This record gives sequence, structure tokens and C-alpha cells, in this order.
Amino acid sequence: MLVNSSLTVYHLTFDSKKRIEKWIRYNYENVWWSGGKGASTNEGYENANDVKIRIPYDQNEDLDISNFKIGDIVVKGSIYKDIESTQDLDINSIYNITSIINNNFGNSKHIHLEGK
Repeated sequence: MLVNSSLTVYHLTFDSKKRIEKWIRYNYENVWWSGGKGASTNEGYENANDVKIRIPYDQNEDLDISNFKIGDIVVKGSIYKDIESTQDLDINSIYNITSIINNNFGNSKHIHLEGK
């Protein structure tokens, strides 16, 4: 699979010992990223800012489907900043995951994400 970018995922979890929600960061260096803010109006204005992301298993050795859930934050590029809230990020560069598909069959196994 061709790749054209890197990706940072902020995965929201619950720390049962501290009884708080916290964000865990995952970086993936080899992803295929399509779309983005104002990228295309071919699918109508409602979907003009959507992103589609494919993360190939064979190019990301620590890839685990459990590191993603609906509502998590994805950012194009590699960010090495841990966050405590979404306010710690540039609101114009984040997307929330709206769809997760585990394509773990065939010749190009990957995780397919969609976001808004």
C-alpha cells in the first residue's frame, strides 16, 4: 500500500485508579491520508472536510485495533505532545474518528479510519 503521511492518534481511556479520563498518544509513521479541511466539495459541502485514513499492518509493527475508538482524535503528522484535554491541540487540525474498519484479510491488511 502506498503511504503519504504520518498520523498521531489520541485515544481516550479511563484510569480506574485515579478515576479520571486520560488521553494516550499513538504515533504511526506510515499511513495513507486522504481529504481534510476544505480538501474537496465533490462529495458535497457536508462531507468536504472529511478524512479517510488507511494504516497498513505490514508498515506499522505496533498497530493494534484496540488503540482506536469512535470519538478519538486523529491529527495528520507526527506530534510528540501528550495532552490533558482537546484544548491542548490546534482545533483546526484535529478530526474525530467516526468509523473504524479492520481490514485484516487479503493482500493489503490495514485499519481504515474515517473522521470529521
